[in-house]
Amino acid sequence: MFDFLKSKRKKTEPPPSVAPVSVTPTGAQQHNNVRRELIRVVLKDTLRLHGIPLDWIACEVISITRPPSEEELHIQLVVMKWNEQLLRYASALQHQLLLGLDRFDPTVDHSKYVVSWRFSPDCGCPFPHLPEPKFWRKSALPQADEEPVSILDRRHSRRPPKLPKLKPPPSAPQNEPPGYAPTQSAPLR
Repeated sequence: MFDFLKSKRKKTEPPPSVAPVSVTPTGAQQHNNVRRELIRVVLKDTLRLHGIPLDWIACEVISITRPPSEEELHIQLVVMKWNEQLLRYASALQHQLLLGLDRFDPTVDHSKYVVSWRFSPDCGCPFPHLPEPKFWRKSALPQADEEPVSILDRRHSRRPPKLPKLKPPPSAPQNEPPGYAPTQSAPLR
């Protein structure tokens, strides 16, 4: 009754239409591998140049193909060891990495690369949880000793601090020996 479920093929025959799998990468894959390795080398060079330990940051490079045969390169910098100073300068480090890529391969526009940051789960971050909402309101307020900078000032420079008003000199010198003649200004010659 269920003879139609049985296969009529012999078990030793290879399945039809099996194409051999190529183990050599295609030209595009080789090009991507070269770009990945270049990015890793430039990252290590940038870290070494600026004195950052090489084991603090790792790099993953992802190539994404977009519909009109355009390719987008995504560089993910992975923080392997927590350091607050490193995070302060993350933007500058990212900029230096792209400048380094421009030096090594000036024919490619590296400004279109997407760079993102990711934190390794065991990087040692001392802040595993977000603070209470009032923390953000409190830290957003300007400090009492700082004068706010005008948002219309596009130079992003700090205004010089206001100098305290000086008290006028006393009319009579105090605690000076008797017969002391105060300094007189002389006319300029």
